[in-house]
Amino acid sequence: MRLCANWLPLSPDLTREVAARCEATGLWGIGVGDSPNYGELYSACTDALGATSSLVVSTSVTNPVTRHWSVHASAVRALASAHPGRFRLGFGRGDSAVHTFGLRPASLADLEHFGRSVADSARAAGVGPFLLVAASGPATARIAGRVADGVIAGVGGDPVALRTIRERAHAARADDAPFEVWASVRIAIGRDDDEVRDLRRRLIPRAVSASHFAFASTFEGKNVPEAYADVLAERYATYDYGSHGRSGATSNATMFADRPDIEDYLLNRFAVVGRPDDCRARLEELSTHVDGIYLSLLFEDALTQIDRIGVMLA
Repeated sequence: MRLCANWLPLSPDLTREVAARCEATGLWGIGVGDSPNYGELYSACTDALGATSSLVVSTSVTNPVTRHWSVHASAVRALASAHPGRFRLGFGRGDSAVHTFGLRPASLADLEHFGRSVADSARAAGVGPFLLVAASGPATARIAGRVADGVIAGVGGDPVALRTIRERAHAARADDAPFEVWASVRIAIGRDDDEVRDLRRRLIPRAVSASHFAFASTFEGKNVPEAYADVLAERYATYDYGSHGRSGATSNATMFADRPDIEDYLLNRFAVVGRPDDCRARLEELSTHVDGIYLSLLFEDALTQIDRIGVMLA
């Protein structure tokens, strides 16, 4: 069971400590997010790589819009060369990092061009980059199959939707080279039932953010219950990117306050919350459908949660 902690770089010192703690805990890797109001992505990846000796570090994820592809390619060449086998480039069309500044996500054609350009540049320099495309739907999954080595599936832990992502990506492959499918979920581990209940409340806005990425453009191939589709589409129109990914009392946190059934659905699909044994069982079941799992931490409690992941793994 390959597990990566997902982290937003709050500060260089904390990024180094989080990375070192992940490695000591036995996690396979760490993903570093590219989002406004946090540290610079590639500097943070350098911090994480420098603080560890075996941890795999990936961007999870960046985009082709806020930096030119040549800037990404330069960073890929440098990091992949300095840390062979330990750096991966995860990229997608752009979500909070794009919308926050009034920009539009990359088109599918631009996304494919980006992947090919970065890969060609790195290979010309003698570096074999490992590329992952963030995909929540069939069209982006097909691009992942054509230009990347794997996909970060932004559809939560739903086995049907994960299978659709895998099938569409494999159908677009030009060869039989290995291709990885990674799930992405939020995680919060509690010590007792009271703490678990509190963590579920805190994770509601994080689950809403994850579901917005997954469902806002289309429900095609995502196995969304028909009874929820219209309500989800209507409420996503009020989504606040200023509160994207944040826990606590935000407008996103109360988006479905009058629909506890939808809150439970989103939490159960996009988050793993419970005591250590319960979380381990859920992740082991999910791991039968994928090659690895990204675990987005409660960033304000990252070190505590990493320690509890260690307890879970033990």
